[in-house]
Amino acid sequence: MIQFGTDGIRGEAGTAPITPEVGVLVGRAAVRLAGGPGKRVGVVRDTRPSGRMLQHAVASGVAGAGGVAVLGGVAPTSALAAALGAGVVDAGVMLTASHNAAPDNGFKVFAPGGRKLTDAESREVESWLAEPAKAQTPGTIVRARDEILGTYISAMEEVLPSLEGLRGQRIALDLAHGAATPLVDWLRTLIPAEIILLGAGDGVINEGVGSEHPELLAAAVRAHGCTAGLAVDGDADRALVVDETGAVVPGDALTWLLAKGMMLNKLAVTVMSNAALESLLPGVQITRTSVGDRYLAEAMREHNLPLGAEESGHVLFQDGLPAGDGLLTGLRVLAFAAALGGLREATAGFKPFPRYKGKLRVARRPPLDTLPELQAQVRALEPQLGDGGRVFLRYSGTEPVLRVLVEGHTAQAVEQVAQAVNAAALEALS
Repeated sequence: MIQFGTDGIRGEAGTAPITPEVGVLVGRAAVRLAGGPGKRVGVVRDTRPSGRMLQHAVASGVAGAGGVAVLGGVAPTSALAAALGAGVVDAGVMLTASHNAAPDNGFKVFAPGGRKLTDAESREVESWLAEPAKAQTPGTIVRARDEILGTYISAMEEVLPSLEGLRGQRIALDLAHGAATPLVDWLRTLIPAEIILLGAGDGVINEGVGSEHPELLAAAVRAHGCTAGLAVDGDADRALVVDETGAVVPGDALTWLLAKGMMLNKLAVTVMSNAALESLLPGVQITRTSVGDRYLAEAMREHNLPLGAEESGHVLFQDGLPAGDGLLTGLRVLAFAAALGGLREATAGFKPFPRYKGKLRVARRPPLDTLPELQAQVRALEPQLGDGGRVFLRYSGTEPVLRVLVEGHTAQAVEQVAQAVNAAALEALS
């Protein structure tokens, strides 16, 4: 059975399940998700070599199920979400492996309105993929690249802040040779700064460029005397920012700056964001979710939260697009920083707790809440970490591994507690 991971189906293109055969199944399921024959399903891709092949397969599945496959060509994930939010299409499939290397690809499925699937919806779509095809009057395939990109640009221009504070600056911008590359001309017109452009589409997606390779962006910032640098990943849904010295600004520092700049009293982050956020944002109600932007989105809807952010730089705005957008995130950050004397000055107040992140190979994986002795040992150790310090344990979703996160006020306390937790966990899980 084909299963959805944290963000859809992902793997090496040409190897199950990232094959044309599965693409046809995904296309059929997307029509059902959209509401049945006659509904419009947007199909968008990034620049991976396998993208065209998979796009044709998904489109065939859509048309075979009686739907209208609306091909948006190369565009950011958030462009598909914007088209869904505007009612241009009724469901969507984004072909991307996000920040992964070029040989990988994947299927991200979007529900009506532009939101990602809930866990329950993912399980339902998985069951649809396993069902035999039903005969339908064939649908059609139409090309709508300009409509998809135009809808995205219009949506972005409605939610972007004033960028006048960037006038006269020099900014390095890395598009990862990916889904944002069709936006180069618009970005040059939009941003009133001198742009040093990297990863603009003449190379391989994510290969030495983009948010996973900040060294290129940092070098460009230093070489050209830029005031800041912004990189996105392959499908342009996450942002990485470097300051005027070329130093990477941590994702949680971006969250902190956005919370202060937006004058928030509540927001959502995942369990992996630094525990210092609670102490550095006094009076702000912080909801923590499982890892994955869809969990952030669910928390935002449930609790009416204006912001949801992952430490990876994947950020959702209640007043933004239906999906995360690295350009929107980065430009909002740069606009706030410009009013505060630059990124280095604007983020100087963010002091993360020292952190240990490790993993232990374990012989078994019983639910952690069924291990009272281990839980008691963790509770006994946590006070050594100081107020707000924590120990967080979780199993890997793909390996026989326990992931261990320890945060506290001093590096020495974190190291000591991590050693003790590792020993206790190995004993409990041997």
